[in-house]
Amino acid sequence: NPPAPDDGRRKTRPFDFQLKIYNQSHPDIIGFIQRVRELCDEYGAVFTVAEVGGDLAETEMKAFTAGEQHLNSAYGFDFLYADRLTPKFVEQAVSKWTDAPGIGWPSWAFENHDAPRALSRWCAPEHRDAFGRLKAMLFASLRGNIIVYQGEELGLTQVDIPFEQLQDPEAIANWPLTLSRDGARTPMPWIVQSGEGGFTVGVPWLPVGEDNLGRAVDRQEADADSLLNLTTALLRMRRDHPALRLGTFEVLHADECLLVIRRIYGQQSIAGVFNLSSSSVALLQGLLRDGNQLASVNGANGEQLPPFGALLIEERI
Repeated sequence: NPPAPDDGRRKTRPFDFQLKIYNQSHPDIIGFIQRVRELCDEYGAVFTVAEVGGDLAETEMKAFTAGEQHLNSAYGFDFLYADRLTPKFVEQAVSKWTDAPGIGWPSWAFENHDAPRALSRWCAPEHRDAFGRLKAMLFASLRGNIIVYQGEELGLTQVDIPFEQLQDPEAIANWPLTLSRDGARTPMPWIVQSGEGGFTVGVPWLPVGEDNLGRAVDRQEADADSLLNLTTALLRMRRDHPALRLGTFEVLHADECLLVIRRIYGQQSIAGVFNLSSSSVALLQGLLRDGNQLASVNGANGEQLPPFGALLIEERI
């Protein structure tokens, strides 16, 4: 590959110092994807998902998933490296994927093994419990597949890994210019009273992290109000309500604090209201139809949304 011109942005990795002509976005990829799909179809119920990055991510995601001869879905990096989660940002991300014929089916990830934990990126430490509940409800309301990264259901945060304990070769080679991915790859905390969270009796590959140890599975399973139990309930609700899994997605309102959406499938309509701020917000009148509340977090109701309050309403059509 030829060297990339100076675009004013700081570069830290050899990958970023080149024009990716021969190793990314190659025109032969579409044909290769078709061959992969043909092979997968021979095995019956196989679902394929692509991770797509680069300068043409949106265009390629749609090309890789169009019709019935390509991959079933794709996810990009809209949310993974975002510094803030705002109503306008959510609207911009989801509006790229309409339910028009020929447009592929999206997948979404708020976290993965290459990005810092969302709770560490998107809110102040004192708001993490409330924000985690809001985030879980918003995630369960998106159109497309939702991919929950390990530990996200527990509200795990980014662990600060000292240099001498790093395992990620890229982070070691580029220290201190590259954010370590190791902080999002720490062991799963299963048991709060165990020295390594029940993950091992030996020395783990990476440290568990004190904050994450307190969010262990056994503690959250015993707490009816925990994020783990909320996430389980939301996933069950999504499974049982076709509008949340398959319905259209419409943004009714998006400002600096408030996001209001509507999902419709057949005769089922579900509205979601989300206050993405640390201040109370009044629900705008006239946006929603009458209906029954399906779920609520952080004290939200049909008139007032406390900080990070959110609710889902099954509307009467």
